[in-house]
Amino acid sequence: MKRILLLMASLAALVPASAQYSFNGELLDRLAEAYRKGDPRAVKAVEEVAAEADSTLLGMEPLTVTAKKQLPPSGDRRDYLSLSPYWWPDPSKPDGLPYIRRDGERNPEVYDCPERENGDRLGTVTRTLAVLYRVTGDERYAEKCAQLLRTWFLDPRLGMNPNMTYAQLIRGRQTIRGTGIIDSRRMAFALNAAQLIDSSPAWSDYDRRELREWARTFLYWMEHSVNGQKELHAANNHGLWYDAIRLMTARAAGLDDRVREIACESVKPRFAKQVAGDGTLPEELVRTLSLHYSTFVLEALSTARNVARAEGVELWEMPEAQRALEYLIPYYESPEKWPWPQIKPFAQRRGAALLYEAGLALDRPEWVETARRIGFHTSKADFEAMLHFELQ
Repeated sequence: MKRILLLMASLAALVPASAQYSFNGELLDRLAEAYRKGDPRAVKAVEEVAAEADSTLLGMEPLTVTAKKQLPPSGDRRDYLSLSPYWWPDPSKPDGLPYIRRDGERNPEVYDCPERENGDRLGTVTRTLAVLYRVTGDERYAEKCAQLLRTWFLDPRLGMNPNMTYAQLIRGRQTIRGTGIIDSRRMAFALNAAQLIDSSPAWSDYDRRELREWARTFLYWMEHSVNGQKELHAANNHGLWYDAIRLMTARAAGLDDRVREIACESVKPRFAKQVAGDGTLPEELVRTLSLHYSTFVLEALSTARNVARAEGVELWEMPEAQRALEYLIPYYESPEKWPWPQIKPFAQRRGAALLYEAGLALDRPEWVETARRIGFHTSKADFEAMLHFELQ
């Protein structure tokens, strides 16, 4: 009976998902339709995530950028602060300073600055609640999502200042860096969650207006700060994620014309330059986690694609995108055969998700079948588990 009532509510709350989110709107449509029709796989996926949300997410304390012990150099607790993850004390120096790089080895000191993990959780939880709302129509999920968004972005005492000036600092080094902007993809994911609860009374005109203004201010900082100008010219995954974050932020700011501009004038030429003739991504092959980072580039492209599709831009149609994915397919099936460095295990579900999305977009049934064969196996009860119910 509860599910029947929620389905009735969802008919009023749910409208077709246009391709404007940081994830594939088509997958959301497929999930919602299958759930309404009683597909046992969809029902199981949604009910498992709803149970987790009801027991944990609805009662969680709002996350905030101010929940830190160490202040950033500005002295303003509302400025985002994080440490670069692969930098460690120099054993040849008495004080260990300046830190030196050990690629792929995460220094546990990064957890001394909680906004990195809190931002990641914010992006996952808000999207999970928002997808649950869109599928079930249950206003509790929209209300909690709205509360989390207001606290992180809009609260006059706790809300994050719209900049990443102090992201991924390195102890003992004072150089202004652009690399920390990549941390903001987590908050940009949360910005996009607001669009999913836009039809809910829990998300007011004031909330909508203020978040749009926050996004516009952040986009201006990204494009005009020294940090942002440095990241704009990054040749590896950082550059592509810079564009993906700009796209998500422009969408949240209501700047649809900028979305098409960034996708066509920056994402396309940037990605084309990164892919070699054999489909490899040379900038990522030098990393100690090269399969991860090669996939990370395609995940940035996927994010950009899903935002830009509403403006008539299909990034999977790029020959370079298909060439890169084709190269990676055998290693998504058998990661142990990857011929380049990969010092940690690779989660195959990431490859399956990319193949499934691209296969549906390009009508490549062989890619879809490969994705199903690999499967999307996860112990997490979140929005991704729901969206990929057909691969489980």
